[in-house]
Amino acid sequence: MSESRADLSLAAALSLLVPLVELLLHDGVTYPRFANALKKTFLESATNLLEASAEKINDSSISTLTGIHRKDVREWRSVGQTLPQVKTLGPVMEVFTRWANDPDYCDKEGRPLTLDRTAGPRSFEALATCVSKDVHPHTVLRELIRLGVVRLVEAAPDGSGEQVSLCADAFVPKKGAAEMLQLFSDNVGDHLAAAAHNLRGTNPPMLEQTVYADSLRPESVAALSTLARQIWTKALHDVVRDATVLSEQDRGQPGANQRIRVGMYFYHGPNREP
Repeated sequence: MSESRADLSLAAALSLLVPLVELLLHDGVTYPRFANALKKTFLESATNLLEASAEKINDSSISTLTGIHRKDVREWRSVGQTLPQVKTLGPVMEVFTRWANDPDYCDKEGRPLTLDRTAGPRSFEALATCVSKDVHPHTVLRELIRLGVVRLVEAAPDGSGEQVSLCADAFVPKKGAAEMLQLFSDNVGDHLAAAAHNLRGTNPPMLEQTVYADSLRPESVAALSTLARQIWTKALHDVVRDATVLSEQDRGQPGANQRIRVGMYFYHGPNREP
């Protein structure tokens, strides 16, 4: 049986999601948390699609288009948001949250205690086991260390065992992180929007082209990277010049409600497997 358009679109979406999922995992976002949040995006996108098609918008039409249960659709439409989120914290985040907030694991000032790694009722192993018996404490600890949330403390001079310390502010975004992620969202989002516009066959098509080459030596990649930056520097100057003039000319005029984004990217990595 040949693949349907839906099958092909899903396969393409899963492929382009790989770097995004890697970013989410790197930053501690689990599958249940992402999947639960994705429901709202499906509901909002379905509403936009129905409006653009001048179709009737109700619980049934949204449920049919998205496959989301009518009860969830009704709740979202009545209060403007999805149902109260189900428990989506994985064991790693649960251990962090409890360690940072539970008085049993904090001092009198509310600061997280340094814990023995294995021994005692208030050890890290005891905490992790209390949170989940399905994931080994060592696995939880290794992930917390990878995320930069926990650090190992060397054995004490008196011979006591290895300890672990919580970096309570580790999940606080670094300065500029929010702005960088917003830029990432805006740039990649508009690039995807242009590509999706073209795939739907909407006219006129938008500019969305690339140049691809493989089997290159690192020296050749470096040369092409330099060339791409030189081309972009000139293009940036020309586009900014004309965009500034036209923006000042159009501001306040009827119909001046459109935005543009012009970009260029350069990526290099291993050859793709055939």
